[in-house]
Amino acid sequence: MKIRLLTFLTLIVAALAFSSWPDLARCGQQAPTPGAAGSASDQRVVLAIGDEKLTAADIDFFLQSLPPRYQTFYSGPGKRLLPQYIIAMKALADEAVRDKLSEQPQTARALEFARQSVLSSFARRRIYDSVTVTDQDLHQLYEKDKTLSEEIRLRHILIQTQDAPLKDPVPGRSILSEPEARKKLEDIRSRISAGADFAAMAKQYSDDTATADAGGDLGILQREKVVPPITKAAESLAPGQVSDIIPTPSGLEIIQVEEKRTKPFEEVKSTLETQFRQQKASETIQHLSDAYRPVIDQEFFGGPASIQSSPPSSQ
Repeated sequence: MKIRLLTFLTLIVAALAFSSWPDLARCGQQAPTPGAAGSASDQRVVLAIGDEKLTAADIDFFLQSLPPRYQTFYSGPGKRLLPQYIIAMKALADEAVRDKLSEQPQTARALEFARQSVLSSFARRRIYDSVTVTDQDLHQLYEKDKTLSEEIRLRHILIQTQDAPLKDPVPGRSILSEPEARKKLEDIRSRISAGADFAAMAKQYSDDTATADAGGDLGILQREKVVPPITKAAESLAPGQVSDIIPTPSGLEIIQVEEKRTKPFEEVKSTLETQFRQQKASETIQHLSDAYRPVIDQEFFGGPASIQSSPPSSQ
């Protein structure tokens, strides 16, 4: 018995979802129904395997259902490889059926996990989309969480230390011990307090070769890419102020806030809505999960954690 082609595409999605479960929940637009009626170009047959045919709409459904990293590749530079990928996978899947591999316990268990993963991703999307959001909700979130609306532009000076896990040796410059680095940075900070230009000091002394020539300019603070001690210090400073010495994985640092700007509500409204939906969806998923009264071996899993909901991404 051969696997029907549309069913087979779903199985591919299931397999990828099983290996990348968190990613599938972040797929961009909601996937269309396979084979749904659309324009003439959507119904154009673009791949035939034996007597089975796939249209452009079927391929689009398949691509939109993939985890983002696969979606980007097979929608772009890897698109020409997609037919060979689907054909080879179908041939191997049919071969597995002929050899009755699907009847083996390990295969059946993997297929069931993959099936549950795909179902959970669609349930997650439905829960996210069903959250009711009002302007009042978003205004309250806007006032409550300023990290969603505040832009902070930073400069920094890094002095690497010998015990820092992420140190990157600079040619012609030795890496200092923690006490030596602290003394050096305290001296630099004192000179800045006395009127020295922060950017000039960064250009002369910072061990961050990527930003030193630009006066230590880090640009707009990207909270997801900056270590928490830097973020916390930046949020507590006014423009022009210089932080105390901050230990980071690269060594010791000081930062200066160049500029702070609160974005207007309308500018961040879409971000606020995503945050609000994510929070409410997470609460719903946690409630559903708690209803199962799970028993978890915390020693094996490394400590407790709550179920989180990943928001859909437009990227």
